[in-house]
Amino acid sequence: MAIKKLPSTGDKPRTTGVPDSLIPGGKVDSAGFPWAGRTFDHHETAFADDSGETPEQLRIAVAQLRSAAAGFQSSEAGSQAAALGELAAAHTGVIQALATSRLLVPLLTEAGDIGVTPEGKTVEKTQELSIVTVAGPDGRRVMPVFSSTDAMRSWNPSARPIPVPGPQLALAAAQEETDLIIIDPGSAEGECGVRRPALRAMATGEPVQPAWADEQVRAAFAAALSGEERVEAIALMPGDPEGRLLNPETEVHLMLAASVTRDMLDDVIVSLQQRFAVSEVIAERVDSMRIVPHATATER
Repeated sequence: MAIKKLPSTGDKPRTTGVPDSLIPGGKVDSAGFPWAGRTFDHHETAFADDSGETPEQLRIAVAQLRSAAAGFQSSEAGSQAAALGELAAAHTGVIQALATSRLLVPLLTEAGDIGVTPEGKTVEKTQELSIVTVAGPDGRRVMPVFSSTDAMRSWNPSARPIPVPGPQLALAAAQEETDLIIIDPGSAEGECGVRRPALRAMATGEPVQPAWADEQVRAAFAAALSGEERVEAIALMPGDPEGRLLNPETEVHLMLAASVTRDMLDDVIVSLQQRFAVSEVIAERVDSMRIVPHATATER
């Protein structure tokens, strides 16, 4: 499954039809199993004994991520490397937990065909169930999903849950060309996100590092700076430590050469963005980034 594109911006919130990989577009689902008679609590389904609560492995993984993020944010220079390692492992753990968890996709009713009665009154002739996508902070579409029925009810009491395995949800997001998934939006304890580069890992269960901890990504940034004398050093840091899709995923910290003046800064940033944009590794593995330039101690 190849999921590779540069981030888009400017999309508005929308509703979509339901992807074929989630509910029936025919007699069977994407795995070939019949849809007939399947409901959330049906005794023949994989979710027959599901209480609707957050899967335990996901609850633990998100709690560990929160703890690791707090540890990183409070770390000092001497302990930052270890804190970064723990944070990267926690991000990996959340994706692996999602790959083995049942999640709930909310369906909302929206108006279908509109008709007019003999008395001239406008009425809805049909209603349709649709999956909702919302706008993220950068304008891209985000698919909201939930770990529990309580979390979904808190978000929208009228939403109708479709239980799906995490891998199936990742495939549905890719099918819909939705780069981002947010789990339990608005929940201080449970909210966490999945970015485009992690969708494959969520679908397959393979481990994936966040971009800022990926050695190949670091090497790609270093290669992109080859011959650039205006930058003395580069460091990749987490821009969204808690993984809640609140900020760009990766911060690219640049230590600029003393020869770079304030007037030159914009040209330097544009030049570097162009270098980064042509890297296949950066395009494929970095969901979003923010460039953070640092001047030397010399006064400008």
